[in-house]
Amino acid sequence: MDDVQQLGEMLRHYADSEAHKKQLHQAQATVWAEQIKALYGQIEQWLAPVMALGLLELSRETYVAHGPSAPVETSGFKTEKLTLTITGKPVEFVPEVMGVGGLISLSIMGLAATRHGSISLVCQPPSVQWQWRRTNGLKDPDTFVFDANFLAQQLQSLIPRERG
Repeated sequence: MDDVQQLGEMLRHYADSEAHKKQLHQAQATVWAEQIKALYGQIEQWLAPVMALGLLELSRETYVAHGPSAPVETSGFKTEKLTLTITGKPVEFVPEVMGVGGLISLSIMGLAATRHGSISLVCQPPSVQWQWRRTNGLKDPDTFVFDANFLAQQLQSLIPRERG
């Protein structure tokens, strides 16, 4: 085989590999978007009794997840952002770009996480169980199972306490 033929073989192999990676990425992105949609549906179900009383609001809006590796202009991660409004304060569930192995992560804004910390929801497919993750500096994150009662406890912290 001469060098030109070898070059052709290498380019064909590279193109096949790239096409496979793209196909795998698109399949993961579909799962990613479905998981987020299911999570939002679950949250809406959990909070339906409180929403029916007009005490809190939920809204969804189209959102393109982006980050350093996927700028908003080229990101293929089209999904939704969920905003929960309680006592006039917004709490936003904002999807981040899909991580390694299809990792799904949503930043939670509007809840106190301590001064230098952050709060996120994380799901690693094929699991469908979401975990609440609170990080603070270099310590290992605190991780909790995310369910209706846990969400309600977190939202209770936003209700002003009467001083008496």
